[in-house]
Amino acid sequence: MALSQFGGQDENPFDVLSERELQIMMMITRGEKVQDISEQLNLSSKTVNSYRYRMFEKLKISGDVELTHLAIKYRMLDTNDL
Repeated sequence: MALSQFGGQDENPFDVLSERELQIMMMITRGEKVQDISEQLNLSSKTVNSYRYRMFEKLKISGDVELTHLAIKYRMLDTNDL
């Protein structure tokens, strides 16, 4: 239901994200914690969370679970790695 807002399978909603947002998205969908992401990328936790919420706005979603479902749907995430 949450994913029904996106049209056809051809349109990838992740195209609107910046490279840094995509990088953080991949880390989140692999289950990494914000603190770990911030340490790996030399960013503050607040900055990582700012990227998260900006992604949520751009993708019209409200959380990490929806982000992960969307990443799987659009084959941004290999489910064999989970």
